[in-house]
Order: sequence, then structure tokens, then C-alpha cells
Amino acid sequence: SPNCPVKTNNPKVLATVYKKKGAGLVSIASWAESDTDVQLQINWTALGIDPAKATITAPEVAGFQAGATFGTGDKIAVAKNKGLLLVIK
Repeated sequence: SPNCPVKTNNPKVLATVYKKKGAGLVSIASWAESDTDVQLQINWTALGIDPAKATITAPEVAGFQAGATFGTGDKIAVAKNKGLLLVIK
């Protein structure tokens, strides 16, 4: 969606945001032909989060993803036909 406050730099890796005050749950899904690294493009104002204080984490979810922490400019690995759940706060 053009109004989504979080996008990726790859048109085949899409993001959906579930937003609440001071935090967002970002679901990333890849339709890319191969494993890829993406960078998040975040509209911090629309998300309502100060980028200077922001944290981006992938919580550990058994059978789905390992836990990880990312910086605001980090590349994030997304496997082909897979996805990630990220918490930005």
C-alpha cells in the first residue's frame, strides 16, 4: 500500500504494518526468486517513532524465525518464499 509507513527496497518483498502507539509490528513477506537482503524504508513520522531511539528486533518464534536485532540502516536477510516478523519501537 502506498500509505504503509514501512516498505522495503525490493518490490518483491512486501511489508505490512500493525501499528500501536510507540511501536509497530512489521510483517515482511518475500516473493523474490531467491534469498535476498532488504533494507527497510521507514516513514518515522507516520510510524510515530523517533529514529534516534528506535530498536528493530525479530523476536524468536519457535518453528518460524530466530531472534535477531537490527540497526535502522541494516540489511535484513529474507529467504525465498518466507517472511519475518519485526518489532519496531
